[in-house]
Amino acid sequence: MREQGVDPADFEFYLESFKYGVPPHGGYGLGIDRLVKQVAGCDNVTEAILFPRTPDRLTP
Repeated sequence: MREQGVDPADFEFYLESFKYGVPPHGGYGLGIDRLVKQVAGCDNVTEAILFPRTPDRLTP
């Protein structure tokens, strides 16, 4: 986070939730980006997202 210029203190509440492991989660969600990917016939969902989240891009 620091390499990307993001202050970890801004996400302390989120990072703290993983202190003792991953919180329970599950289910299914179809986001508009994945729907657009299918309709447009893209190979990768990042081709259908306006601001894709990649390892080197943390903020829009």
